[in-house]
Amino acid sequence: RLWTREQQPPPMAKLGEGDDRWIVKEREDGRNVNNWHWSETSYTEWAREKLGARFEGVAIGDGTRSAGKLLSLETMKGDVTVQSRKQKRFPLYELELTIRWEGQLFDASGGTAVEAKGRIKVPDLSEETYDDLEMTVLCDEETDAKRPLKELVRKEGGKAVRAACLAFVEELKETVMKGHEPPPQKAPPRERFNAGYVAASAETAKTGAVKVVYSYNPPPPVLYETLLDTQRIRGITASDASMSTEVGGKLMMFSGAVEGENAELKPFDGERAVIKWKWRFSTWQPSHWSTVLITMVKQDDGSTKLTLEQTGVPEDERERTERGWKGMLFEPMNAMLGGRVIGA
Repeated sequence: RLWTREQQPPPMAKLGEGDDRWIVKEREDGRNVNNWHWSETSYTEWAREKLGARFEGVAIGDGTRSAGKLLSLETMKGDVTVQSRKQKRFPLYELELTIRWEGQLFDASGGTAVEAKGRIKVPDLSEETYDDLEMTVLCDEETDAKRPLKELVRKEGGKAVRAACLAFVEELKETVMKGHEPPPQKAPPRERFNAGYVAASAETAKTGAVKVVYSYNPPPPVLYETLLDTQRIRGITASDASMSTEVGGKLMMFSGAVEGENAELKPFDGERAVIKWKWRFSTWQPSHWSTVLITMVKQDDGSTKLTLEQTGVPEDERERTERGWKGMLFEPMNAMLGGRVIGA
C-alpha cells in the first residue's frame, strides 16, 4: 500500500509485541514440523550398528572339507544421512567397509589342517554401487596352503557380503520411507573387568528367553553326538572349541566367546535326547549365567526335531544371542547334516 504525506503507516511492532496468531514460535523440541524445511539427519551410527549385526558370525562354505565365516565389521568410513525437504525424505550414503573373516581346512579325520584369517575390503558402498559391489579379499598371511580358504571367501564370502549390503540398503530405505528417526546415541553403561567390558548389573537385571526350532535329516543320536564333539563343533563354527561328554564337564566355543558346562545329559532313549548347559558369553557379568535346554525328538520319518530353549538371557543380548545360535551354529549344521528351520 502507498501512503500519502498526510497518512502515516502504523508503527511496527516492537520486539516481544504482536498478535500471537501470526508469530512463528520456536518449538522447544526444535522439530521441523512435517519436514517442510530442508534438514539433514545423521544415520551414521545407526548404519554402523545395522551393518555390524549383518556381518557378525555369518557362516560361509559347506562345512565338509572347509568352513569359514565373516567375523565382524572392522571399520566403516563415510557418512549416512537423510535429507528432508518439502515432506520428501531420501537417504545419502557413501561408505568404505572392512570386514574380518576366518576359515579352516579340515583333514581326513575332520581335524583342522589349515587356519587363515583376513579382511574383505569394500571401497564404495553407495546408491550407485550397492547392487554391483566391488571388493577385495586379503589374507593376513599369503601362503599356498591358505590359498583355498582365500578362494572360498572370495566366492562364497563375496556373495554373503553383497547380500548383507543389499539387505542393509533395503532396510535403510524402508526406515526412511516410514519416517522412523534413528534412536538417540548414548553409550550403554559399562564397567571394566579383567581388561574386558562386561554388562553392568543394571543391564542384567532384566532377562528374557530365546527359542529356536530346527528339523534335521539325521536321527537324534547323530545330533546329540555332534553337539558334544570337539572336532565337529570346531568344524561347524570354524573356530576353536572344547566340548565334554560328562555331566559337570566344561565347554568352550567360538574361541572362548562362549563358556559353560554340562548340567544334564540324556542320550537317546528311543524317543528323544536332551542336553542342558549352564551357558554364558564371556563378556557377561562373571556371576551371570543362562540355561540352555536342547531337546532332540525322533520324528516318524527318522529325522530329528531340535528345539533350543534358553532362559536368563540379558534383555539387551537376546537378539544377538538368537542370531548367534542360528547363524553360527544351527545354519552351518544344516549345511553339513541337512535340515531346515521350522519355527521359533
